[in-house]
Amino acid sequence: MDPRHPSKHGNEVVEPATQAEVSRRRDAQAGQTDELLGTPTTPALPSSMGKGMFAGAAIGAVVGALLLTPLAFANILDLDFFVRLVIVWVAGAAAGATIGAVFFAGAKAEMDNPENDEYLYADGPSDDRRQGPGLD
Repeated sequence: MDPRHPSKHGNEVVEPATQAEVSRRRDAQAGQTDELLGTPTTPALPSSMGKGMFAGAAIGAVVGALLLTPLAFANILDLDFFVRLVIVWVAGAAAGATIGAVFFAGAKAEMDNPENDEYLYADGPSDDRRQGPGLD
Protein backbone atom coordinates (compact mmCIF):
# COMPACT_ATOMS: atom_id res chain seq x y z
CA MET A 1 0.00 0.00 0.00
CA ASP A 2 1.23 3.48 -0.85
CA PRO A 3 2.26 5.30 2.38
CA ARG A 4 0.87 8.56 0.96
CA HIS A 5 -2.58 7.02 0.69
CA PRO A 6 -5.23 9.04 2.62
CA SER A 7 -6.10 6.04 4.80
CA LYS A 8 -2.58 6.05 6.31
CA HIS A 9 -2.11 8.55 9.16
CA GLY A 10 1.22 8.20 10.87
CA ASN A 11 1.49 4.68 12.29
CA GLU A 12 -2.27 4.10 12.31
CA VAL A 13 -4.50 2.76 9.57
CA VAL A 14 -7.97 4.32 9.49
CA GLU A 15 -10.62 1.64 9.22
CA PRO A 16 -13.64 2.36 7.01
CA ALA A 17 -16.84 3.10 8.93
CA THR A 18 -19.79 0.73 8.74
CA GLN A 19 -23.03 1.89 7.17
CA ALA A 20 -24.66 1.97 10.62
CA GLU A 21 -21.89 4.26 11.90
CA VAL A 22 -22.21 6.54 8.86
CA SER A 23 -25.99 6.76 9.41
CA ARG A 24 -25.51 7.50 13.12
CA ARG A 25 -23.04 10.29 12.37
CA ARG A 26 -25.31 11.80 9.72
CA ASP A 27 -28.25 11.76 12.14
CA ALA A 28 -26.12 13.44 14.81
CA GLN A 29 -24.97 16.07 12.33
CA ALA A 30 -28.55 16.71 11.19
CA GLY A 31 -29.59 17.12 14.84
CA GLN A 32 -26.85 19.70 15.39
CA THR A 33 -27.91 21.56 12.27
CA ASP A 34 -31.50 21.70 13.50
CA GLU A 35 -30.32 23.47 16.67
CA LEU A 36 -28.57 26.29 14.79
CA LEU A 37 -30.04 29.78 14.65
CA GLY A 38 -29.88 31.64 11.37
CA THR A 39 -31.39 32.24 8.00
CA PRO A 40 -29.86 31.83 4.54
CA THR A 41 -28.53 35.40 4.71
CA THR A 42 -27.00 35.17 8.18
CA PRO A 43 -24.33 32.86 9.53
CA ALA A 44 -25.55 29.92 11.58
CA LEU A 45 -24.95 30.18 15.31
CA PRO A 46 -25.31 27.64 18.08
CA SER A 47 -28.35 28.50 20.19
CA SER A 48 -26.29 29.50 23.26
CA MET A 49 -24.24 31.86 21.12
CA GLY A 50 -27.37 33.37 19.55
CA LYS A 51 -28.96 33.96 22.96
CA GLY A 52 -25.79 35.60 24.25
CA MET A 53 -25.55 37.77 21.13
CA PHE A 54 -29.12 39.07 21.41
CA ALA A 55 -28.85 39.71 25.16
CA GLY A 56 -25.46 41.38 24.72
CA ALA A 57 -26.76 43.60 21.92
CA ALA A 58 -29.67 44.80 24.07
CA ILE A 59 -27.51 45.44 27.14
CA GLY A 60 -24.75 47.02 25.06
CA ALA A 61 -27.18 49.34 23.25
CA VAL A 62 -28.50 50.74 26.51
CA VAL A 63 -25.05 51.09 28.07
CA GLY A 64 -23.60 52.66 24.91
CA ALA A 65 -26.40 55.19 24.64
CA LEU A 66 -26.03 56.16 28.30
CA LEU A 67 -22.25 56.48 28.07
CA LEU A 68 -22.43 58.86 25.12
CA THR A 69 -25.28 60.99 26.53
CA PRO A 70 -22.89 63.64 27.97
CA LEU A 71 -21.66 64.38 24.43
CA ALA A 72 -25.11 65.79 23.61
CA PHE A 73 -24.33 68.74 25.90
CA ALA A 74 -21.45 69.83 23.64
CA ASN A 75 -22.56 72.58 21.28
CA ILE A 76 -21.62 70.91 17.99
CA LEU A 77 -22.72 72.25 14.58
CA ASP A 78 -25.29 74.55 16.20
CA LEU A 79 -27.84 71.72 16.32
CA ASP A 80 -30.76 71.66 18.68
CA PHE A 81 -30.11 69.78 21.93
CA PHE A 82 -32.64 67.03 21.17
CA VAL A 83 -31.15 66.44 17.72
CA ARG A 84 -27.68 66.06 19.29
CA LEU A 85 -29.20 63.76 21.92
CA VAL A 86 -30.74 61.51 19.27
CA ILE A 87 -27.48 61.43 17.31
CA VAL A 88 -25.36 60.39 20.30
CA TRP A 89 -27.97 57.86 21.46
CA VAL A 90 -28.05 56.21 18.04
CA ALA A 91 -24.26 56.18 17.77
CA GLY A 92 -23.83 54.91 21.33
CA ALA A 93 -26.50 52.26 20.90
CA ALA A 94 -24.92 51.02 17.66
CA ALA A 95 -21.44 50.84 19.14
CA GLY A 96 -22.63 49.32 22.41
CA ALA A 97 -24.80 46.75 20.66
CA THR A 98 -21.90 45.66 18.48
CA ILE A 99 -19.49 45.31 21.38
CA GLY A 100 -22.10 43.62 23.59
CA ALA A 101 -23.14 41.17 20.89
CA VAL A 102 -19.59 40.10 20.15
CA PHE A 103 -18.58 39.78 23.80
CA PHE A 104 -21.69 38.05 25.12
CA ALA A 105 -21.99 35.69 22.14
CA GLY A 106 -18.54 34.31 22.86
CA ALA A 107 -18.92 34.36 26.63
CA LYS A 108 -22.29 32.59 26.60
CA ALA A 109 -21.07 29.93 24.18
CA GLU A 110 -17.92 29.41 26.26
CA MET A 111 -19.90 29.01 29.49
CA ASP A 112 -22.42 26.58 27.98
CA ASN A 113 -19.88 24.36 26.22
CA PRO A 114 -19.78 21.03 28.08
CA GLU A 115 -16.44 20.16 26.46
CA ASN A 116 -14.76 22.89 28.52
CA ASP A 117 -15.20 20.73 31.62
CA GLU A 118 -12.78 18.20 30.14
CA TYR A 119 -9.81 20.56 30.01
CA LEU A 120 -7.37 21.28 32.79
CA TYR A 121 -5.49 24.53 32.85
CA ALA A 122 -2.28 25.43 34.62
CA ASP A 123 -4.27 27.25 37.30
CA GLY A 124 -6.75 24.41 37.90
CA PRO A 125 -9.88 22.89 36.39
CA SER A 126 -12.06 25.03 34.15
CA ASP A 127 -14.81 25.22 36.79
CA ASP A 128 -12.44 27.14 39.04
CA ARG A 129 -11.76 29.63 36.25
CA ARG A 130 -15.45 30.45 35.93
CA GLN A 131 -15.80 31.94 39.39
CA GLY A 132 -15.92 35.70 39.49
CA PRO A 133 -18.19 38.68 38.95
CA GLY A 134 -20.81 37.93 36.34
CA LEU A 135 -19.55 34.40 35.72
CA ASP A 136 -21.37 32.55 38.51
